[in-house]
Amino acid sequence: MKKRFSAVLVSLASIVLAVIMASGCSFISTSVKTNYSVSQSDSAIAAQTVNFNTTEKTRNIEDAFIEAVSKVKRSAVQVSTDGGAGSGVIVDISFKDTDTEHSAAWKKDDNIIYIVTCHHMISKSGTFGRESIGNIEIRIPDENYSYNNTNYIFSGYIGNLTNKTAQETSQEYAVTLVGGDFESDIALLKLDLNIAAKSGNKLSADKIVKAQIPDSTYVTRLGETVFSIGNPTGTLPGSVARGIVSYLARPAAVDDIGEMTLMQIDVSTNPGNSGGGLYNLYGELIGITNAGNTNYTNINFAIPCHLENGNGFVDIVGQLGGTATNANYGYVSGRKVKFGFSVTEVNENGEQYLKVSSVTSGSIAKNTGLKEGDVIETVKVNGGAAQKVTTIDKFGEIMSGLTAGDIITFEVPRLVYSWGRPTTQITEINMRAESFWFCNTGE
Repeated sequence: MKKRFSAVLVSLASIVLAVIMASGCSFISTSVKTNYSVSQSDSAIAAQTVNFNTTEKTRNIEDAFIEAVSKVKRSAVQVSTDGGAGSGVIVDISFKDTDTEHSAAWKKDDNIIYIVTCHHMISKSGTFGRESIGNIEIRIPDENYSYNNTNYIFSGYIGNLTNKTAQETSQEYAVTLVGGDFESDIALLKLDLNIAAKSGNKLSADKIVKAQIPDSTYVTRLGETVFSIGNPTGTLPGSVARGIVSYLARPAAVDDIGEMTLMQIDVSTNPGNSGGGLYNLYGELIGITNAGNTNYTNINFAIPCHLENGNGFVDIVGQLGGTATNANYGYVSGRKVKFGFSVTEVNENGEQYLKVSSVTSGSIAKNTGLKEGDVIETVKVNGGAAQKVTTIDKFGEIMSGLTAGDIITFEVPRLVYSWGRPTTQITEINMRAESFWFCNTGE
């Protein structure tokens, strides 16, 4: 997917770089326990045996490189949306059933495949990742390494279906969003092989190749040989590029995002490579490529799999999958979008009502016109019947029942002046539960 590039400015604090489709990472520590497991077997791909001898000192680097590419090249997918085309990688990861709510969303099924890509690949450019992208297509390379086999092409839709027809809404999509995190530029997609491919046929799970993620003991080495597989220009899927790790954890300021921590690499990274896999010579997925520069050569970046603060892409993916439900997308701790206001119960002259006690600057509530001191007369959800709500408990019940894309409407009486005389007028405040970042917070 194409994106403008800008010069890299090296300073003591950061590097300003251009990003493929406004990518960015901001790794924030969290106390939330991740809810996933990673396969630690010596098999890097499903239904195939991959043995890499990590102790062989005299191993020929060319042979190791060629072997690694041949084993993992089919884990690289092409991701196309209404906004352009980029890359993704099929990962060997699963999520555990920890409670009733998440069990319903993540019932164990060998036909459910997970794909990691960059968040900017599934969000509209310039919207800070808060609007739905619409249609999405995943192309998986077949046994002959072709991306044009319709048995390996799957369609999906990302975002709320409010504006779609009843027929479109009822359609089953093979590709759906598990969750996306704007600040870390990581998104997790789910591919359901129980739903037919573009050809009308169903693909067997043993035809899928997964990239293995190294365990937490793996340490990336400075100068280590690595390679990427991606889709440069958006039209060349499966392209391989080799290089080294130039810097392990570089503070960088990315366009539209701010400071983040990335692995610096000299692997060629072009528009369209975004979201693709970065692998070591053992075929392990150690990063997700997401940033490059056209003004300087050999200065590119990837989101690491592990970081000392526990916020590599593995941890982000774990939180997205571990918090997703059937009703809402997954999220990263501390980065849930809330409506940005609070209410309090008021008892006055024998009458009880809800009053807005605070509104956060720059929030959804602020941007839609809600004001501190507003009295909430009635509440409507998606244009339904107006409800008189006078208790915080009832209000919280309504708010926590919202899902991504729902519209909630508050009727608030306000004092206005007509011909110099004060009069009360009912004003409607409409708020939309935002896609991607929204989750059930009750706030």
